[in-house]
Amino acid sequence: MNVVDATSITNITGSVNAMRLAVVDTPMLYDGSQINPLWAYEYQDVRGDSIVVFRGAMDVRDIKDVEDEKNKKAIRGSDLIHFIVERFDSPAGIRQAYYLQRMLVVCIQDVLRNYGVSSERMGDDLFVDGKKLTVSIATAGISSEKIHCGINLTGKGTPPEASAIGLYELGIDPNLWKDIGKEIAERFVFEVEDIESDICKTRCLNGGKL
Repeated sequence: MNVVDATSITNITGSVNAMRLAVVDTPMLYDGSQINPLWAYEYQDVRGDSIVVFRGAMDVRDIKDVEDEKNKKAIRGSDLIHFIVERFDSPAGIRQAYYLQRMLVVCIQDVLRNYGVSSERMGDDLFVDGKKLTVSIATAGISSEKIHCGINLTGKGTPPEASAIGLYELGIDPNLWKDIGKEIAERFVFEVEDIESDICKTRCLNGGKL
């Protein structure tokens, strides 16, 4: 895999340890390797907690979901908006990764609603009229939690059994991918940082004033 320069790296809140947002202009194939630890730092020079947004096809070779692997499920698409999230913790936890994944999907649903897309969330997936709009996975390593989520820009190139739909089929110009992706990522970063702020101002039980 070649190193691709991120076109912009943003610190939304200005906090020293804030989650960084990077948007990559150059199209990339999502093959599952991007969910490996430190991918953002190694290939995008984005160090620390981050969410990286890019556009590209999808053909997952490194499947993390054992159920999908057992069912020999193909995970493909010709054009998607991709989000790669990495959050460092000690220790990292897969449960936390799945909580963050659900929050990202809710952010996607909220932003797409502003573009006229009314969807139904079932777990970590969004559906429009029964057709699958998103694909997602969460996992964790020793030091970080990782999430991938993709929004179909078109249903083309997806396996027939996926019964997928894309933003193009819903009347949205795929060239708006960067605006949509950045807006979603900014919403997600805000939610994460807002939670961190709440933690820092809340007394724990048995730790209040006497």
